Amino acid sequence: MKIIISESQYSNIFESNDEKQSNLIYKMWNDGMDIYEISELIGLKESQVVFYLKDREIRIDCGFANSIMGILYWRSDIINKNFNFNNGEMILNLNWGGFSGSVNFEYEDKNYRLMGMATPYYDGNCSTPVDVSYFENKTTGEYYDEYDNSGRYIDDTPKNFNSIQELIDFLNNDYPKQLIKPIQELISFYKYKDMSNK
Repeated sequence: MKIIISESQYSNIFESNDEKQSNLIYKMWNDGMDIYEISELIGLKESQVVFYLKDREIRIDCGFANSIMGILYWRSDIINKNFNFNNGEMILNLNWGGFSGSVNFEYEDKNYRLMGMATPYYDGNCSTPVDVSYFENKTTGEYYDEYDNSGRYIDDTPKNFNSIQELIDFLNNDYPKQLIKPIQELISFYKYKDMSNK
């Protein structure tokens, strides 16, 4: 007895479970469901849904990038959070601020320590505001411990991506490097600021 199967049925025989899962999730995405709906419907964590979608062609704008920042930073290990520059002389650590919906940074070198927030795509905008919550001059012992909306931005934050993986690559590679410039500017500002009101 011969059985006739279609080409798509034939390819399904050799697909791994991961490929089948990825194809199903991508079909659900193309049918108009978002990450949270897919997660709830099939019982996977949002980070798992992102993992299955990350290499698929998906147009990502600033609003969508903002909507998945929490998944990428908080609910997955897909984003690097610790960086060293200049052979370890400058250390930058990033973490998710939880309910604040922000990426917090902590920068340290031999002379200064600076902490604050720098969230790419905050509120769906195509920029990264950089604000300060703590500055310390290790040499003098002076510090400034108060939130300060510095008005500084990283303006060359990309406006779109063709996949979640492209966004991940930006957050792992370009974003930390871009953050160093406003951090250096803020250090220059605070090291001359009157710290007598600390």
